[in-house]
Amino acid sequence: MPAYLAHEVGPAALFTRLQRVGIHLEVLQREAMVDVEVTFGDFVILATLHREPPPHELPVSQIASYILRPMGSISQALDRIEHEGLVARTHDATDRRRVIVTLTEQGAMVVDRAQQSYERVRLRVFDRLTNGELSAIDGAVTTLLGAFDADYEENNT
Repeated sequence: MPAYLAHEVGPAALFTRLQRVGIHLEVLQREAMVDVEVTFGDFVILATLHREPPPHELPVSQIASYILRPMGSISQALDRIEHEGLVARTHDATDRRRVIVTLTEQGAMVVDRAQQSYERVRLRVFDRLTNGELSAIDGAVTTLLGAFDADYEENNT
């Protein structure tokens, strides 16, 4: 970290540090996905479906809500990963306006490979920290995410 950032304090300095964390995360996420041949954004969609109980499916609107992305960008990503055979889209039998996305077997295999790759990258960074540091960071980030989530809900509903 540049020396001038290490000594700055206050909300602006905190946001600058958080932006740098975001940039580092993006770099590491891209690195983790290189061998898997999906983007990290696509992986997030696949992993979201993978966390659901079998048959690993969700409505498009629910995926967008979970990952905080607009419907337009979700549709583009779904087009891409459906073309690759990683998901299948169908209309809800009870409401034809709702589109259901289901993780395919091939998609599940991609998620498994991507999670292993991402875990290696995460551990490479986290191994530089003590358990106490990780716990303190996790607590602080959880609190910060609560504030971000509340702000998002308040300003985007």
